[in-house]
Amino acid sequence: MGVHLHLAATSDLNISRLMANPKLIWTVVFADQLDVGRFPPSRRALEPETVQLRENLGEYWHGIHYLMCGQVWSGELPDAFLIDGGSYVGDVDVGYGPARAFDSCEVKRITQTLVRKNPADLAKNFDINQMLDDDIYPQIWDSQVNVLDACLNRFTAMQHFMRHVAENDLGLTLYLSRTAETIEHL
Repeated sequence: MGVHLHLAATSDLNISRLMANPKLIWTVVFADQLDVGRFPPSRRALEPETVQLRENLGEYWHGIHYLMCGQVWSGELPDAFLIDGGSYVGDVDVGYGPARAFDSCEVKRITQTLVRKNPADLAKNFDINQMLDDDIYPQIWDSQVNVLDACLNRFTAMQHFMRHVAENDLGLTLYLSRTAETIEHL
């Protein structure tokens, strides 16, 4: 059970509601498991999203960040958006700290940068020994699995996702969690 990075398209209206009432983040985190009737109206205060878009970078999120920025825990925005930027959705810990939200204008800036990148450019930063030395999560870089291809596949999926989010004038909610979490843990 590893640390996965999740991306969820979120309207600017819902982002403003999340900022006003951060506990509503649980309706984003557990959207696929949510039984609306189980929660009081105060927990259902988000509008239904007109476009349902979600992406999971799995455990490759830190490797993707490293390939995009060439740095461990830093980098310039918008490249470093996976670990930096946006606005914290209160202090509600959704697994590994609070979620972060990016409004639709920020998503468009991020997407403009992402679509200009290609897997071959990212692959130039792939250095197994350096990634192991720098403790790039999840420390699988010297495994038998072709982790570079896996990272690049997730990156390409993220590009596709972000392009659709931007085209639909949506914002983004981003959070780290364990994939085995269920709504029963609330």
